[in-house]
Order: sequence, then structure tokens, then C-alpha cells
Amino acid sequence: MLRRRGSYKDGNIPDNICPRVEMTKLRNVRLAAVVACVVALAAGPALADGLSRFEKSIKPQIPAGTLTYKSSKALGDNGFVLSDAVVTPPPTDKDSKDPPQPINIKTITVEDLDFDAIEKQQPPLYAKVKIEGVATGSNLGGAFDLKQLAGLDKLAADFQLDYRLVPDKQTFTLNRLELNLTGLAKLDTSMVLDGISPDVTAKPDTAMQDASLKSAAIVYDDHSLLSKVIPIVAAMQGSDPKALIAMATLMLDTARAGQSAASQKAIDTLVAFCEDYQKPKGPLKIALNPPDKVTNAQLGDAKTADEYIKLLGIEVSYAGTRTSTPMDIPAATTPPDDKGPLDKKKE
Repeated sequence: MLRRRGSYKDGNIPDNICPRVEMTKLRNVRLAAVVACVVALAAGPALADGLSRFEKSIKPQIPAGTLTYKSSKALGDNGFVLSDAVVTPPPTDKDSKDPPQPINIKTITVEDLDFDAIEKQQPPLYAKVKIEGVATGSNLGGAFDLKQLAGLDKLAADFQLDYRLVPDKQTFTLNRLELNLTGLAKLDTSMVLDGISPDVTAKPDTAMQDASLKSAAIVYDDHSLLSKVIPIVAAMQGSDPKALIAMATLMLDTARAGQSAASQKAIDTLVAFCEDYQKPKGPLKIALNPPDKVTNAQLGDAKTADEYIKLLGIEVSYAGTRTSTPMDIPAATTPPDDKGPLDKKKE
């Protein structure tokens, strides 16, 4: 006997209704699983993005009132951006009537940072940071008074840092360390070190014992900094710029005496750059490419320009040419024995 659909007063359920109930339950379970996955994917980055990690592990360590910013955003899992930031250096002297002036920064961009190490209270193994639009007053606190050192009322600068330490290979790579003082000078440095252990920060003396330089490059591009600083430094010493450059030239020529042609060429290039301090003819470049592994002990034993250039593979380049004549300074001789004739006879 057939029953009408939907009439189950006698408690008997048609056989064809059970599959439909089970399918509905299964669809509900699947829907719940999909919703859970979507929620997890949406909430995951919000809980572990670079900005959240900065606010959790770094920001609490910054003294209150030292760093403020108008806006911020995450930059992937390990990065963040802070816009319109202001850094207020703490006063070096509580009784000082002239506290350090705030430093305004347009953007602080952290593209990549080893948060895992920071959260473990360890030095980060890698970092890629860019700080743009740094604007300061003349008083940076302590001994850094731009007005006194360079005759500047304010300073604008950009800064970049990009490094990585690979523990398994014990290799430290400084891809870039750049300081750009707008309108004044730009310094760009890179290097590769081998034999660096991860505890280099905690135990620098021990960790650097087996370190060796693989390569390095230094590029200094001066626009007007030397022309401002050298006259002020000379005046502070009671001298004049010409005498200061002559003193620097004398020191370089002393190291030049008795050395190989390669060493003399490198030193003459440095002299040329000093002579052109008012208006350099391009950047000064120093490249280091040691032919063999060089340790701190070897560098400590080196005494002459030839020894340093041979160990480090130093090459110095600059577009300008030395105009002064190298001074005729005799090569250094071995100092005489401290013992007098009577002491030697006793032996």
C-alpha cells in the first residue's frame, strides 16, 4: 500500500527518504568544512603577518614615546611598512637644556626579517630594511652636532641594509649597506665573510677567530660633504684646509715609500681623491678580493702597504689624477736592538 509523501504518523519512514537525509547531512558537513577552511585562510595571515609580528616581538622593546607613526601595513609574512614615523632620541643628559631634536622618517620598509630568531631573543640571521626620507635637525644628541661638525642646520638621508647569515655554510653576506646623505655624500658597502658562526653577536671575539674575508667593495661618492667638513676640522685644529690635506698626503707618502708599483699606484689614487676634496671627479672605489683565505691573525701581522695589498687583493680606482709630486721619503728600517754594547758583552 502506498502512503502519501510527508505522512509518517505511524512512524514508518519510506526507504527512499534515508539516502536524502544522509546526503543533506553530508552536504552540510562539507559546507562547514569549506567555511572553516576559508575562515582559517582569512584569519591566518592576520595573526602571523609581518606587522603583527613586529607589534608583538619588537614594538614592546622600544621605549615609550621613542617611535611613533601615522600608518602601518603588513608586507607579507615577514615584512611591514611604517609611514610618517618620528623617532625621538632619549636625552643623553637629563639636565641638558638642549635635548636631541626629533627625527622624521617618511617610510620604514622592512621587506624581510628573521622574526623567528627575534622571538627567541636571538640576533636575526637575515634582514632587508630600507629607511627613506630621514630628516633631522642639527642636534642629534651627544657629540653629534651637525652645525658644529659640518655647518649644517638639517640633514636628509636614506638608509638600506640587506644581509644574510647561513649557519650551515657559515657564510655571512652583506649584500648592501648604504647611507645616502642627500646632496652631501653616498657610501655603499658590500662583503662576504666565511667561517662565521651564528653566535657572532653573542661571542664576537670567539666567533671571528676563524672568520675570513672572501670579498668586499666600498664605494664613496662625495658631492659636497668633504668641502664642508675639512675646513671646519682644520679650524678646530687651528690650521687651514691646505695644511690638513698636506698632512694627509705626508702620511700616505710615508706608507708609499719603498713599496711596489701596485701599492704606490693605490696610494697615489687616494692622494688624488684628497686633493680633489672640494670637487671630486667621481666616486672613490675600493675592491678587496683576497687570492687566499685571510684571517685576522694575518692582518694583524701585516705591516706594509705591499703586505696588505697582497693579502687582501686591494684595488683602488678614481677618475682623478694626483697633481703633487710624491715626497722622497726613505723606507722604514728595522729599529736597532735596545741592548747596548755592554749588555751584549755580558751575553
